[in-house]
Amino acid sequence: MIYIDKSLSQKLERTEARANADFVETRAKLDPSSGATWIEVAGTYAMFDGPESPCTQTFGLGLFEEATDQHLEELEKFFIDREAPVFHEVSPLTDPALMHLLSARGYKPIEQTSVMYRELEFGVPPSGGPQVREGRPKAGLQTRIADDSEADLWAATSAAAWSTEMEGLYDF
Repeated sequence: MIYIDKSLSQKLERTEARANADFVETRAKLDPSSGATWIEVAGTYAMFDGPESPCTQTFGLGLFEEATDQHLEELEKFFIDREAPVFHEVSPLTDPALMHLLSARGYKPIEQTSVMYRELEFGVPPSGGPQVREGRPKAGLQTRIADDSEADLWAATSAAAWSTEMEGLYDF
């Protein structure tokens, strides 16, 4: 059995944080009046995309550096200055002391997420061969790397996939 470790947790957290930072930066370029922005504090990315946005939260808290009261004060100020709630996404692989620090500041956990994965026993061809499942190709399904000409299609597909989470927040 394979277990996730801190190194993989850091990679996953940074990937999600970087994707959200790119989203927020794009929102700021397309709609400067939105106030969309982000900061990094002690390895933690704090995103603001509007008070009601699911992107408005932190990523990586305590996973890259030990979180301190000063770090939390800076992160809280970032959200409070924008009249947004303060939400911290916290990996279960952070130092347990972080939970005590958050609890002492009045935070209560609202969800716990575990990432499970399985090593593939066979590869997916990078240039489009059939997707393989249980050793057999699944008819009509292919996996390949998208090219630059498909950026708008990818963006529309991604937006549609998240539309139930963001319903009413944006015009897609």
